[in-house]
Amino acid sequence: MNTDVEVIVNSDAEKDLWRTCKTKYTNAIQALGRVKLENKIGTRASDLPASDPLRIIATAMQRSIRLFGGTRASFAPPSRVEGSFAASVLPQSIPEGSYTSPSTVEFEEVKNSGANGVAGDEGKNLLPQNGTYNVRQPAFKCTQLHASEFKEIRDAFGIPNRQFFSVLELQNRLTESDFSVIKAGDTAGKSPSFFFLSPDQRFILKSCTKRDVQTLGEIINAYRAHLETCTTERNGNTSLLPRYLALFRLEFPGDPTIFPVTIVVMTNFFAGVYEIHRKFDLKGSTHNRFASEKERAKKSPVYKDNDWVEEGRKLTFTTEEKTAAIRTRLARDTEFLARQHLIDYSLLVGIHDANRGIVEDGRVETMGVVYSRSDTEIRYFGIVDILTPYILKKRAETFFMGTLQCKTGISCQPPNKYQGRFMEFTDRYLLETKEDPEFHTCREFD
Repeated sequence: MNTDVEVIVNSDAEKDLWRTCKTKYTNAIQALGRVKLENKIGTRASDLPASDPLRIIATAMQRSIRLFGGTRASFAPPSRVEGSFAASVLPQSIPEGSYTSPSTVEFEEVKNSGANGVAGDEGKNLLPQNGTYNVRQPAFKCTQLHASEFKEIRDAFGIPNRQFFSVLELQNRLTESDFSVIKAGDTAGKSPSFFFLSPDQRFILKSCTKRDVQTLGEIINAYRAHLETCTTERNGNTSLLPRYLALFRLEFPGDPTIFPVTIVVMTNFFAGVYEIHRKFDLKGSTHNRFASEKERAKKSPVYKDNDWVEEGRKLTFTTEEKTAAIRTRLARDTEFLARQHLIDYSLLVGIHDANRGIVEDGRVETMGVVYSRSDTEIRYFGIVDILTPYILKKRAETFFMGTLQCKTGISCQPPNKYQGRFMEFTDRYLLETKEDPEFHTCREFD
């Protein structure tokens, strides 16, 4: 792909600004389309009703990320011409928002531009010169929480700062968010959270409860240290834990009807080049761990431990050494979670069935996903939902469900017991060694 453009600049400052804009735009363009189309999920934020707060929040979030990313310039995207890109538009500075502290930015109210946007399907999201938006934008502020710690965590995962912000930010001249949205009713979990997905679906932005924010703040230094122990020169970072990359707090003093929200950014385990046909959420528990009829009726249901066992599925590797390496990674990560007194985590597995699709040897995973591969299946996997501490409420659940009602196999267990049961399930039902499959681990691309 040729992204070269010819421009006329008048100063070194203009040259630097142009290079920054061009690099950020190129990073965003190169990321698009690398996730299999069928794996892309959610509703476009711009398709939500105008009154939906998530439509307003999504645009505010991307405007904030653009400012945190360091470039505040209007940049006209090159138009596609016979497979190449061409443009002759200089970036024009349109300052927006201001820093009130090193980690906080504030934005004044911008009224809905409505019909002021450029007409036509291809041009309706181009930013008019007056700097208005197609969705209401009340005054708001955004704070990066634990900014320096997350910068080090992104470094541990090999994710350059510029690439991270350029993929997530509101591309200059867009008049509202190009995120996708998943609401609580569309997910398999019990949490009332909502999710945003970046345009390339490499990153997931999840709303957090107060407990999530507190737990993440309590473990962040230990989490960062653990990731550093999991990094090798040959394989990059080998941890299977969620890749938490940033934490943002949005508040809307200009509109008290829009609730404050804290959003964590993480990578998407299913951002692969192959379509995922079946998903499993595995806790190592057997109590009520079947997918419900309601779940099975969904377009993309998530199955559970007993479904996995009944179907006789496995994560299969070619040699004992490869199988042992994955087991070591699972044990190391879950032992870390037990030391942090965390429970209720799962191994999320997504399966591509080669009988329903095509497995091409030349295709390369570029989104940092972890997977195993055979002639019949490709299996993406990673640990999710690690922010549940074993506090008084969970202790009471263990006592009531497990002791008073004499139920075995319930999900809620003390951290060490939860981890031990998870690894017992791993040894008995998850991993096996066979000929043919070949395991790959993809680093984050530079």
